[in-house]
Amino acid sequence: MIGLKNKHLLIAFVFSLLNYNCAEDDFKGNEGTETPDNGIFEEEPDDTSADPQGTFDYSKLANAGHPRLFIDSLGFVKLKEKVTTNKANNEILFKLHEGALDRANNVVLSNPGFESADDHQVIVDNLLSCSYAYKITGNVDYLTKVKSDLEKACNLPDWDPKGLSLGEIPLAVSVAYDWLYYDLSLNERELIHQALVEKGIKPVLNKDMSTSIGNWNSVTLGGATMASLALYEKEKKLSSEQIEQAYKQNKAAITQIYSPDGNYAEGPNYWNYGTSWQVCLLSCLQDIFGHTGGLAETEGFMKSGEFALYFHGTMDTQFSYNDGGAFKDNPHITPWWFAAKMKDPSLAFCEKRHLDKGNYSNTTLNDRDGLRLLPAFVAMISDYDFDPQEIVPPTEEIWQGDGQMPVFMVRKGWNFDDTDVFLGVKGGFCNTSHAHMDMGSFIFEAEGVRWSDDIMRPSYGDWFAALQAAGSRSGDWSQKGLRWDTFRINNLCHSTISAYSNDGSVKDKIHPTDYYVDGFASMDRVIDANGEQGVVVNMGGPMKGQVTSAIRTVKLVNGTDLVVEDEITALPGLDCKLEWRMLSISQSTKEENRIVLTKGEKSRYLTTEIESGEPTGFKYMVWGTERPSSWKPRTWDPLIEDRTIVGWTMTVPKGQTVKIVTKLIK
Repeated sequence: MIGLKNKHLLIAFVFSLLNYNCAEDDFKGNEGTETPDNGIFEEEPDDTSADPQGTFDYSKLANAGHPRLFIDSLGFVKLKEKVTTNKANNEILFKLHEGALDRANNVVLSNPGFESADDHQVIVDNLLSCSYAYKITGNVDYLTKVKSDLEKACNLPDWDPKGLSLGEIPLAVSVAYDWLYYDLSLNERELIHQALVEKGIKPVLNKDMSTSIGNWNSVTLGGATMASLALYEKEKKLSSEQIEQAYKQNKAAITQIYSPDGNYAEGPNYWNYGTSWQVCLLSCLQDIFGHTGGLAETEGFMKSGEFALYFHGTMDTQFSYNDGGAFKDNPHITPWWFAAKMKDPSLAFCEKRHLDKGNYSNTTLNDRDGLRLLPAFVAMISDYDFDPQEIVPPTEEIWQGDGQMPVFMVRKGWNFDDTDVFLGVKGGFCNTSHAHMDMGSFIFEAEGVRWSDDIMRPSYGDWFAALQAAGSRSGDWSQKGLRWDTFRINNLCHSTISAYSNDGSVKDKIHPTDYYVDGFASMDRVIDANGEQGVVVNMGGPMKGQVTSAIRTVKLVNGTDLVVEDEITALPGLDCKLEWRMLSISQSTKEENRIVLTKGEKSRYLTTEIESGEPTGFKYMVWGTERPSSWKPRTWDPLIEDRTIVGWTMTVPKGQTVKIVTKLIK
């Protein structure tokens, strides 16, 4: 049983945190590896075969000792000094350390359990936080909890070979094994050894992750590689095979994920998830071997920290797109690593704001998505000395990234109040992981209001089950995939433009207005002159078979007004009915020559001008946020509440070109 059952024990526990002191003599300073001090430590036999040849010099790993993942023993000595004796001079590191320690204390006090590999977030949080806390404080309550959870995790039937648990659990078990190596008995280490081999390394060796272009690649390969790095002396052949395979399969994927500019196709929250595990992989390879085989030098990867800075909205929001959209702006630990490695403190500006607000410490155990790897990141950045006075906002107002999902962002002000303005525009295509039909869509925040929004996808569990029961799955991004028959995933529920005309060149559409899933919306030009900041998006790809051409320009004018220009050429033989839609959190009132949007005491007018051409049937429109009545009823489409969709509809005569300018002005 864990201690701390009553108030007096709790006081004693806290006192021990404040007074425990770890002697530096317990560490082998020159090599940075620990040795047992009780004289009766039993060691598992090492693999005495020759070190294999490959991308990395495995003799370095054979001599690395423990701990070796993210930090060595000398590193722990220095880290402890920084967050205890010398904490006043290490304000940032100390606050991050406090966040990690708070998580460990919550784990010990509330004792969260787990029953299967599906509870992998609990396993990671428990093992990492308590392993870290024991290394820093020496309090045995943390060690007791780790040992109990290690035994339970290693005795699970499997670590879910088809799920993300296959990456998460091996990392957590490996770190606990590595950091607490000399505090574990021979039997405990043998149990962990076998579990890492049979439930972690071998299942991943049997998978081909090279075509997994997203967070699954980084998480799965990263976790298995941690296991191989931790076990190498005992399993030279198996470990080196897995490391070499992970290197090749990760290299094949991350070029597509991050190149050329570092923006992440799956969206901000998936960026934090996938990139945090990618960083874990790179950090350990670099520390142990002195290089990453070129992975860290992948075009765009080190620029990804800039992307993560600019996707923060003005009101505890994020640039929401794809499945990773519409989340509250919670702490993201990964920018700290980029700020340290790039020696650019501004990359951590938004995270310092979270830190100052107490968001790293005042978290519940339910908030595991963003912070369960926090102890590893504290270890990784412990050598970098942040000066809080240097963590200031960036000076550039515009950030644009190309790649498989191009994005454009403008940020006016970093006060996080109603004086700030944010504009985010998205291109790309639908046939990729977690994508929506949101090409050409935009997020616009001003005056403390998100005037143009992006709604969250349905809850995964029920949605996945319903799609599968109907004969599809969430991961079917083909033209006829039922994913697109979910209203909040479809283009009609995003702030973009849609057409009803079709020449028959795109087969298998579920709805006539659906985008062509393989059609790419490129960002052809950035605008930054004469009081205008914006981007030109070529929508011809997604609207293939519906129009001859479609050019959309989205821009911020004079720092306050949103202007969207759509230049549409209809097909030679078909009239083109258009719907211009904007999803908003505001209330809307349709008037004769405009739509009035209101949120609290703030109001804006949506107006339209026909700059060229002669369209017919123009109408301002306010749509409901439920499935269109012409669509087949589906059980997986929950009602979207507290939103409105505003815009207009018109028809472009066949063969003609029309340019329409839509403004959202104060």
